[in-house]
Amino acid sequence: MPNTYALADSSALRAHFVDQLNSVLRRPGAYGDLDTAVWFLMDHLLVVETDDPGAWTAEQSRLTESGAWYADGIQGAFEKLLRLETGHDVHAASVYAEFAHRRGWLTLDRILSKDEYDAVRGALHDWCAADRDLPDAVTAFGEPSVVFGGANPRTGKALAYATSDPEVPMLVLHLWNDYGSGRPQPAVLAARIGGDLLPESFTFTPLGQVTRTSGEESG
Repeated sequence: MPNTYALADSSALRAHFVDQLNSVLRRPGAYGDLDTAVWFLMDHLLVVETDDPGAWTAEQSRLTESGAWYADGIQGAFEKLLRLETGHDVHAASVYAEFAHRRGWLTLDRILSKDEYDAVRGALHDWCAADRDLPDAVTAFGEPSVVFGGANPRTGKALAYATSDPEVPMLVLHLWNDYGSGRPQPAVLAARIGGDLLPESFTFTPLGQVTRTSGEESG
């Protein structure tokens, strides 16, 4: 006689997939190919929710129109924008997280009030006029809503600041480091107003400008 198993209800399945998605977004390097992992989880969530199964396809079209989707996906966009050889996954995760936030899937470690959000957004442009690192960001803006990337300070990160309103664009700081840099902490390359990856949505630090220019010259 075949074994029979009780099936989890849709709420339990959704909770499981949401937990998995948040884990992948926060530690993309631990899950192999980020794009594949995220796409599968989002597809499963949209099937469970059943209200809008074509939402991710529509989002891909929107991302293409807004400069965030290349033939090699979101990571390809960051390769061209930040001119980094490695670490594109943590930056791409911040873009996937914007869609997850709008769908109610993203778990925020800190929720900014409107006043806190406005203060961060208003300060970003001038703050990026000097080179900064991870401790500088936390000192200036407080703990982020989400950190994309592991705890190792010798690797890149993306820090997101967000409110509970999914329609308010996330504010994202893109930081770089690697084992050969000699830097004890990740350095800020750029701040970004969420919603697209058009160059005008970024404010680059001096280091970010140098990195971008040198990458253009070598490319």
